[in-house]
Amino acid sequence: MGRKTAEEVTKDPIPDDVVLDGKVAAEELKKDPIPEDVVMSILLKLPIKSILRFRCVSKSCNSLITSPYFIKKHFAKAKQLILRVGKPVASVSLHLDNDSLDRCLQLDFCQPNAFKVNGSCNGVVCLSGIHPKLDPSGSVILWNPSIRKTLHLPPPRSYARIATTLLGIGYDPRTDDYKVARVVRLGSSAERPFVFQSYSLNSGSWNENVDFFSRSLENEEALRDITLYRHDNQAIVNGAIHWLLYRKGKINIERYINSALPLPGHNKVFALSFNLSNESFGEIMLPECFDDRRKAVTDRSFSVFKDSLSVNVINCGLSSGRCLCEIWVMNQYDVRESWAIKYQIEMLHIARPVVHRSNGEILIAGYSWSRLVSFDPQKLRIRDTGLELSIDGYAEHFVESLALLDKSN
Repeated sequence: MGRKTAEEVTKDPIPDDVVLDGKVAAEELKKDPIPEDVVMSILLKLPIKSILRFRCVSKSCNSLITSPYFIKKHFAKAKQLILRVGKPVASVSLHLDNDSLDRCLQLDFCQPNAFKVNGSCNGVVCLSGIHPKLDPSGSVILWNPSIRKTLHLPPPRSYARIATTLLGIGYDPRTDDYKVARVVRLGSSAERPFVFQSYSLNSGSWNENVDFFSRSLENEEALRDITLYRHDNQAIVNGAIHWLLYRKGKINIERYINSALPLPGHNKVFALSFNLSNESFGEIMLPECFDDRRKAVTDRSFSVFKDSLSVNVINCGLSSGRCLCEIWVMNQYDVRESWAIKYQIEMLHIARPVVHRSNGEILIAGYSWSRLVSFDPQKLRIRDTGLELSIDGYAEHFVESLALLDKSN
């Protein structure tokens, strides 16, 4: 009856020694047990390193910290960070999303370029082995750098050793489940050019019979021109993972004669999506700039602008020696007519926008070949961050989370 509620207790500031060192708080808990709701409120104000120390205090503390409820509550209060991964993949660093992009964590790989970063979601990074000697099977690994935990996924029963694959990771809030999408390229001459698979962390198994559907394509015939040899980083919007893929070979003109689809020129790209809720693959129609066969597109990539899908289209003029980057935003999801130009950025050479920051600026990779710069679209000013990131490097929004803590290795 006389106890304070969690809200009353946490109105008072937590002492610095508790916040800075979880050991001090752990000793106090051993001496005088505190109600669980109060313990949770205190833990949610601690850094992850201190939270992990509390797992050793008691079985009840460990049970609380590893519970899905606590992990969700902690994630809701997590700070937005920026994940930066260079090429080759030799190290991973986390940065605060402030003016100076202060580094708060760096982890080095003992074997540079042994892994590929396929994407990240809610603090979990999807890696795959690319070193033929260290990992001939190309294992898929889920990794939470904040808690230093990895999960090696079991290989799918079919097509496990095929190297030409596309991977992505996402989170389905409806089922509280992390899912990995896998696309396997079998070849244009195969009866089925692609195999679509998905892995559920909750079930611990692969769904190997995922179908492709689209309102604008007829079955899988239209997929025969798609290659997985070049693809950009994933973008998660509206509960779906998105990739930009490329068409190869000659165009089958007859396929488009009696179709409402525009005839693609040399700007041949294909936007593939994976719906995390119903585990289905499909196509997203791209903006009109890809219809103009007279307009040479040097590079293109997906990104996320304020929870909307955006595509970066870069045109470099051979005569002028300058590059123009158009950033298109899909204002209404899956409605092609809603694509609109948001920004046009003039650059001295080809570079790639990677992150739309909380302050409205845009991080651009590969500027002056290897610099990571921040562009202010209002003042039209480019500022060097002092960090390096090549044009094929990886950068994305990231949150420190306890995800995977409740999973066995």
